[in-house]
Amino acid sequence: MKNFILFLLVLVIASVSALFFAQNDSLVEIRYFGGVISWQMNWVLVAFLCFGFLFGAFSFSASLFTTKMKLAHAKRKLADCERELANLRTLPVSDKY
Repeated sequence: MKNFILFLLVLVIASVSALFFAQNDSLVEIRYFGGVISWQMNWVLVAFLCFGFLFGAFSFSASLFTTKMKLAHAKRKLADCERELANLRTLPVSDKY
């Protein structure tokens, strides 16, 4: 059932995207410092959608890498503390009170 609902959702999104893509076929000029490019609006939208996805994935991966490094450091520190605790538990208890 879950796969069927996911299939329907993908189908609806694909058909809405196709309709949106078909409606935006006018030419637009993109002016930049080096010149001018004339593209169809739908390809401009697709290009910027891909650029935004890649930029978001890159920024997320940088954040994920930082978090994984902090986690690795915390695991090493925990292992050191557990090793120290195990050593302290094996020491004989001498009470001089």
